Amino acid sequence: MNDEINERFAEAVKFGWVRSSDWQSYTWKNELAEQRRRIGLHLEEVLSDAETEHNPLHMLERAIGVAAICMRRLLERRLVNDRFRDSQLDLHEIYVKKDVEWREPFVSRTASEIFNNYDLTARHPQRRTPKLISDKMLHARVIGVLSASSYLPDGLLIASDTQSKASLFHFTPSEIGAILDAFLADQVRIASDGYLDPEGNFQGTDKVFAKRE
Repeated sequence: MNDEINERFAEAVKFGWVRSSDWQSYTWKNELAEQRRRIGLHLEEVLSDAETEHNPLHMLERAIGVAAICMRRLLERRLVNDRFRDSQLDLHEIYVKKDVEWREPFVSRTASEIFNNYDLTARHPQRRTPKLISDKMLHARVIGVLSASSYLPDGLLIASDTQSKASLFHFTPSEIGAILDAFLADQVRIASDGYLDPEGNFQGTDKVFAKRE
């Protein structure tokens, strides 16, 4: 018996060690907070025609992409509570023009054919899930900054490749800040994982029940 135990132990040692920890939100929230600052900064630089050594539109595109990765990571790793994950956030959308032939934008441009394809005389209130918003930001095909419009407030235009033939997101600086703040303000106070469903029934080892409050 002892020989068998010794052999098992010796074999186990050969596998080495795997260090790991629980997923944590602060690593992604710290980065998201920094990208929130950058989005606000570079959006203001564009709107004010500030003289900078960098192109603020290039910096804005990067900040949006990195922020979207952080948002997705918080959602995918269940680092936000279930109520927030299933919630709907307020935003505005601009719709494509009716009875106008769609003009395919150039691949190299972040916001070409905007005035041909979209009705920029109105924006419409909508409610979208955090996941949908982060998905569209992460896969953005359209990133533009609207200013000096007689119809709409100055703001950020974003649409993903799968969204762009239907609508654009339109965010004022305070509105995009509010979306990011919603992720930053969310707190998970109780986390539980197991093989039992909410009713206490065993689901088997191939299914895991996860709850975040």
